[in-house]
Amino acid sequence: MYDYSAILWLLNSCLVVRGMYLVMHKYALTLNVKYNSLPKERQLYIQKNLVKSTYLAILTIYATVFVIWPIVSFEYWDNYTIHRLAAMYVSNDIVGLVCVENLPKTTRIHHLVTTVLVFVALGLDFQHNEIAQAMLVYTMASAAAYVVNFHLGVRWLCAKDELRWLRLGAGFIYAICCGVSWSWHVYWTLTTANFNAYHLGYLLIMGWIVYDDIILMRWLTEL
Repeated sequence: MYDYSAILWLLNSCLVVRGMYLVMHKYALTLNVKYNSLPKERQLYIQKNLVKSTYLAILTIYATVFVIWPIVSFEYWDNYTIHRLAAMYVSNDIVGLVCVENLPKTTRIHHLVTTVLVFVALGLDFQHNEIAQAMLVYTMASAAAYVVNFHLGVRWLCAKDELRWLRLGAGFIYAICCGVSWSWHVYWTLTTANFNAYHLGYLLIMGWIVYDDIILMRWLTEL
């Protein structure tokens, strides 16, 4: 049964995220001289990434306790909680698409793909659906690398390459998170007994996200 009530969580989360943009702008970022000199679209880009990094950090901690632990300990995939966390996760991408102009093309496509996948996921049973479980693995890995979004935002507030150490550190963390997710997906693909067209479709869609991940990872780890 499709979890329509989770869409209400998504809409409310979008409002919260947009409100966090305003709070970040008014009470934190305007204290930075360089921020004030940037055009509005760049300011919104900074707001987007700093808010997303904060949001993902909170969701990652919560999901580790209330989603991952029950899965590891009891093999219990809590659909109610997963659906709502997924809705909250993608709200950042939706607000970014609506509010931030001139996002890189790969970023826009990435956000559109994740949005579509989350709307699909709200109709899936994570306890019994292998594709849904694979989606959760990839989402958790991506959320755990929230420091990447922090760097993407904060780099505009400092002199060029002043935060090189943060960029390389974020790239290292991102590589680990992606490596764990990709390894799990390879193992899952090779050991899935009932591999079918739906699995293939999912892997093809994820291929674009992997491509975007690789582009970002190469930039982050460039010496």
